[in-house]
This record gives sequence, structure tokens and C-alpha cells, in this order.
Amino acid sequence: MIEIYGQKLMVTQTAPYVALLEALDLLLSQAHAYERALPANDYRARAAVAALSRLAQRARSEALSLADASQAASEQTQTAHPFSPREYQVLSLAAQGLTNKEIAYRLGISERTVQFHVNSIFNKTTTNSRTEAVAFALRKGWLTLKE
Repeated sequence: MIEIYGQKLMVTQTAPYVALLEALDLLLSQAHAYERALPANDYRARAAVAALSRLAQRARSEALSLADASQAASEQTQTAHPFSPREYQVLSLAAQGLTNKEIAYRLGISERTVQFHVNSIFNKTTTNSRTEAVAFALRKGWLTLKE
């Protein structure tokens, strides 16, 4: 974790953005210095510096957003699961203690289709029961329980 002008960033995921943020911060500080140094009646120069300052601020904001998005994407990649979206729904509902019949009703599919998804989950987790599959997914970080 590093801090650049009050913004905390993860070094590993935002390293490409650190130099950019430092350059934009330098540009902003220089723009503020020029604003103070320019004569009050030099409207064209003041307008140019103000425009540059606004652009640098917008670029800095976008760079921070990209750094945050990069961080979020890398965290999501680390916890990626091998399940299809429907298998993940079935596993999540099974983790809540629902039976196959209840899961089928909630998802609007047949009980046989739920059993098919459960068997697929067993194969992907190399487990033999719903409890084992849920515990395995929790250990791997593929599933979180919401209270």
C-alpha cells in the first residue's frame, strides 16, 4: 500500500498508474504556481492555465478510477470459480440449505435440471455431497455466505 497525495493505492496492482499520478500531481502543482505568478490582467494566460488545471484534474480522477478498477479486477480474478452462472446460483441456494425442489421452484427450472447442476458441481469440486461442495467452495473463496 502506498499513498500519493492522500490517495492510498495497492503497489502491485496500481504500479503502472503511480508514475502517471505523480506526473499529474506535479502538473497540477505547477499550474497552481503559474496561476499565482501570472499578472491579474493576463486573462488569456489565466484561462489557458485554468483549462490545463481542469484537464489535469480530470485525468488524475480517471487514472484513480482505472487504478481502482484494476485492483477490483485482479481481486475478482483471484477468486474466480469454475462454475457456470446457473451452477453458481444452485450452489449458493444449496449453501442456504434449500432442497433441490426449493431450488427448482426459485429458479423456475425442473428438479431434474437442479440435480444435473448439483452433479456438475460435485464433479468440478471433486466432492460427493452438497455439504462438502459448499465447504469446498467456501474454503476456495468461490462462495461467500451473506447474513
